[in-house]
Order: sequence, then C-alpha cells, then structure tokens
Amino acid sequence: MGSTVLYVTVSVDGFATGPGDDLSRLHRWLDDADGADPDPAAVELIDRFRRAGAIIFGRRTWNAGQEPWGDDDVFSSPVFVLTHERRPAETKNGTVFTFVSEGPANALAQAQRAAGERDVVIMGSPDVAQQFLRDGLIDEILLHVVPVLLGRGIRLFAELPAPRELELRSCRRGRDVTGAGFAVLSG
Repeated sequence: MGSTVLYVTVSVDGFATGPGDDLSRLHRWLDDADGADPDPAAVELIDRFRRAGAIIFGRRTWNAGQEPWGDDDVFSSPVFVLTHERRPAETKNGTVFTFVSEGPANALAQAQRAAGERDVVIMGSPDVAQQFLRDGLIDEILLHVVPVLLGRGIRLFAELPAPRELELRSCRRGRDVTGAGFAVLSG
C-alpha cells in the first residue's frame, strides 16, 4: 500500500484559500508547469499528484471545482468525495467520483482499495485536511508554499487539537512555489 499524502497549496502565513475562497493567487504556480519554459519544481509537484492511485477531497472542493474544471480531464485516478449527503457515484470526463458519507476512515479505506500500491492524495479544503489529521490518517504532508502573505482566508491548520511531530523529507524550490514534504511522526 502506498502513503496517504496531504497535498495542499498554502500561503506563507498559512492560508489555504484567500478572502472569499479565492484560489487564483495560490494556484498561479500551476501555470508554471506548462508552456515553453516549465518550472521543474512545479512539474515535479504536479507529477506526484498525477501518479496517485486515488484522490480524496470534500464536498466544498467538489462544488468549487465544477466551473473551473468544466469538461477537462483533471483527474487521472478515481476520486472519493467526503460529504454528509448520500448520493450515487458520478462519472465525469473519464473519472469516477464516489461520494462517501461515512467519514474519513471509510473514505480512506475505499481509496486505498482503489489505489492498490500507489499513494492516496488528500487535497482541497482545510476542513478535510484537519479531519484526516485529527484521526491520525495522514502519513505525509506535501505543502506547496506560495510566496505571498494573504492576511485573510481559511487557515490550513487552524483546528488541530494536539501537536504533531513532523520530519522534513524533501524541499524543492521553484519560481513561484516551494514544495516541502514532511513525514508525520506522531499525534
């Protein structure tokens, strides 16, 4: 079985969204992976996401992504959407989206079965990240730190009940993002 990786973009002051849920500044680094002069760090971070065997995010990310994702084939792996609402799976743009209302551990178990030996990536909202961290379900945190102070928005790690010991495993600086990978040691 692969690792369970929290994969998230954050500002230097710890916000995973800007004011009004704006992601435009935080996600601008994604444009550095394409074009005539791709940033190797951005390409490496996106490649880690594309190699995942399954992806988990919350209903808020699902709702927010409908317009920007449009008809694009954004996900190369099955996606499990953590939600309070029971609803049937949907297939969009070649990806199966399974809605899971039985909590993080159940979503992770389903994602791990789908992923096999590959990683499961947890992405999206701070609320989902905090649920998985509180329940001790994260093996690794891969932060994409963007060089901006947003001052407002939603903090990534605002509601953790106890300290978590981490070990820095990787650091890769790019033009508009620094990838920092941490193993979760305790908590």
